[in-house]
Amino acid sequence: MKITHIRTNRFLAIITLFFVAIINALAQTENVRERVFIDVNTHDLLVGETLQYSTFCLSNTTNKPSALSKYLYVELIGEGGVVFQRKHQLENGKASGEFFIPSNIETGKYYLVAYTRWMRNFDDVTQAPLIFINPYKGHTNADVLTEDVTVEFNTVSGVLIANTANNVVFKVSQGNKPLIRKGRVISEDGKQIVDINSDANGFGAFEITPEKGKSYQMLIENPEGGFKFFDLPSATDTGVGLNILHTNAEIELKPYGDVKGGRLYIEHQGNVVLERDVQSTYPIRIKRTELPYDVLRVSFKDNQGKLSYLVPLFNTKLGLETSPTILETRSPAVIEQQLAKGNYSVSIRKSFGNQTPQMHAAFSKEGLSLPENLDYTELQNAASFYRIEEKELPTSISFLPEYRYQLLEGVLKAESGSASVENKNVILSLTGEKILNMSVARTDSEGRFLLEYQTMNRGKQTDAHLTMPEFESEYSFEISDNFKKQHQLDFSPVIIDTAQLAEIRERSIISQLENAYFTPLIDSSEIENNILPTMNAFNAHYEFDDYVRFRTLKEHLVEYISVAGVREKRGVKRFVVYDLDSNFDFELESLVLLDGVPVHAPDLLEFSPYRIKSVDIANKRYFLGSYIADGVLSFKTIEGNLGGFEIKNNHMAFSLLTPEAEPKTAGGNPLEDLRTPDARIQLLWAPEYEVAEDGVEQIQFNTSDVEGDFELVIEGFTEEGIPVSIIKKIKVKERTNEKG
Repeated sequence: MKITHIRTNRFLAIITLFFVAIINALAQTENVRERVFIDVNTHDLLVGETLQYSTFCLSNTTNKPSALSKYLYVELIGEGGVVFQRKHQLENGKASGEFFIPSNIETGKYYLVAYTRWMRNFDDVTQAPLIFINPYKGHTNADVLTEDVTVEFNTVSGVLIANTANNVVFKVSQGNKPLIRKGRVISEDGKQIVDINSDANGFGAFEITPEKGKSYQMLIENPEGGFKFFDLPSATDTGVGLNILHTNAEIELKPYGDVKGGRLYIEHQGNVVLERDVQSTYPIRIKRTELPYDVLRVSFKDNQGKLSYLVPLFNTKLGLETSPTILETRSPAVIEQQLAKGNYSVSIRKSFGNQTPQMHAAFSKEGLSLPENLDYTELQNAASFYRIEEKELPTSISFLPEYRYQLLEGVLKAESGSASVENKNVILSLTGEKILNMSVARTDSEGRFLLEYQTMNRGKQTDAHLTMPEFESEYSFEISDNFKKQHQLDFSPVIIDTAQLAEIRERSIISQLENAYFTPLIDSSEIENNILPTMNAFNAHYEFDDYVRFRTLKEHLVEYISVAGVREKRGVKRFVVYDLDSNFDFELESLVLLDGVPVHAPDLLEFSPYRIKSVDIANKRYFLGSYIADGVLSFKTIEGNLGGFEIKNNHMAFSLLTPEAEPKTAGGNPLEDLRTPDARIQLLWAPEYEVAEDGVEQIQFNTSDVEGDFELVIEGFTEEGIPVSIIKKIKVKERTNEKG
């Protein structure tokens, strides 16, 4: 028993040191946080189409692949609840998957949600909004016309400062739908200050020098006539603001307001890349080439260290080529693109006029979801409605990262008040893995335990059992789910206008045609089992059918199993394993397994031996983590699923979700059989496109029979953590058969 005590203390000490190291890291750096960027092939899909996604698990600071987590949790959630939950094993911070939109899905807004177990400590969750449309079910639009037109105002600092020129950004919308509107800003005496216009995204901007104590209004013209009035925020004579002016060559930062000294900072990936003393309202001009090509952070602190603002600063935008590449239907194609060394996802898909805007890696760092086709100034204006929130790092953590293995957390509970839950061994048996797959953890003073385990990546549930192999007292288990139970999601109504109906009809026909001729990938090979058995060094193996079967299990051990036997003391029977080393005496109980699950020996000895197929025996001291046994007897039933044996106490049977299997690559060449229609609107999806060195990439694909406008979209991150978002337009025309 002394050995057990030493090993237990050592195990608890290691866990304690690990917790201390994590908490110290939290106190010293923000680089301990992770984030996930989700790239999808499209944000709106019809029934019969396939959602394809690629995920990047990154350091929240550097944008480089995170080494903290090996597993990612992905959920698809609609207003009616969870559609699916998946677990992915991350390779170099990346994972990908797909989901065929079934015919029973309801039209509405959905979210693809992704996070790691470690991210739950910071309540960091990435949400990619999606819209699913089911044209085969009726849909009634919400009456957004009954909702009021709203106008939001903002400045970089968040306040309107009196007696100085403020650049004010506004947004016009109705029921979350952006509006194009004209109008003007007037003073309280009716004097016109400036004319205003909002663009297709509802955004606009104007400059105003307000006087303290005076009120100002914006008049918005109604298309059917008349005006709507909106009050501007009241101006204050305290505070520090910032006007940001962008040109293609430089950025001008002009402080204004109560500037009495302080420092202006520009940060990138947690590091200050530029700082300037600010003693006046004199503008600061910076060449773009002096700054990293990324979305940066700009902030101002006064001489007392008080922060006045912290906002995004744009030194990047989408790499957008509007002049289309012309291609022919049903033809091989190659598009060249300069890419830096890094990891990307590549999509080539037909574009539609009313599609939901794509989320982009270029703006993902600060959680920005911004429209396309915006210049630097327009990006800065749109970002005014996104505030950077600096979350305080937690002083303690609840979820350890799945750094190497999957983790299962739970609590052991005593059914009687006198039984202790401290320093108890809890054994996890994964019987669905078809090998002896076990792990063990020791409970703390409150009965809590944390188990590490491995499974084959099948994307399915696997049978699992928890056992506390001291059967003298009764215990039960409670386990925690690594998936979040609640999410804060906004399920605003989906509005389908008449302009979309023809497009939906076209897509529906294409989808039906593609599915009619779709040939599923057939892979008869088994998923490779790369998990080593927990124990394979057995000394003896007995197949019960090789011998005469007896009425009781005890008789089998007496008659022909020479390395083990049965002893009875005070009416209680138990198994014993005979030690082959005469200089060493067994003093601990043997571990008795049935199909990989620890069982109570007296109960198993009453079980029918006709249900047992074989037994493996190890007649030596065995260490399974903190659990020590003198010998192991591993019985297997004919069925392989406990064979109807009932474990009466200290046991819990349940299922664990295994990580997704490696996605299969599409086979076949659509150009080989020109008689079969090819109705693909997704011409290429490469979720894990790795670039080994800087240079020009040859992106190869085949066009389909579908004509029209397509987009090549490249999303990802360079080796240095710089986000890359590139969009190229493609026009596919009918193939011409020229005769020579």
